[in-house]
Amino acid sequence: MEFKSVAIGVILILMFIVPIFYMIFRQSTKDKRRLKKLKDLSTQNQMTLDYYELSNSLLLGLDNSSKKLIIVEPQNAMEFDIIDLSKIDSSSISKKSDPETNKHTGKEPLIRVCLELIRNNPKQKVSEIVFYDEDDESNMDADVQLVLAKKWDNLIRMNLSA
Repeated sequence: MEFKSVAIGVILILMFIVPIFYMIFRQSTKDKRRLKKLKDLSTQNQMTLDYYELSNSLLLGLDNSSKKLIIVEPQNAMEFDIIDLSKIDSSSISKKSDPETNKHTGKEPLIRVCLELIRNNPKQKVSEIVFYDEDDESNMDADVQLVLAKKWDNLIRMNLSA
């Protein structure tokens, strides 16, 4: 009786643990492929990445020496855009929120978080990097993406002022 109980216990534990390890392994290999693609694109465009970020909807890379930012959208067949930060005058975080406040937290829920890169002469928006969109299928946490947008805003501003 004791052997059967131990065997059933081990089988049950394996039924729960093996899928978790499999998901971790799949995500890790997916991230490695995306990072390799980002680094390949950057070397093709004579960039060495000092900072990079991988998420489900966005791959970002920043080269401090050439002052260039690479933006890759995996959902759009790995389309990429390279922005020369020497031609950008300012960056700002744009947040759109729902007018209804959340009863639990007391604040308005975010609908969209993006980082706008702006050229002053003439005043025009060069690019918009979307970190969170409520309508996007890869529903991420809006507050986490806001923190990520602030991090990249600071990194970009350091390269604009230098």
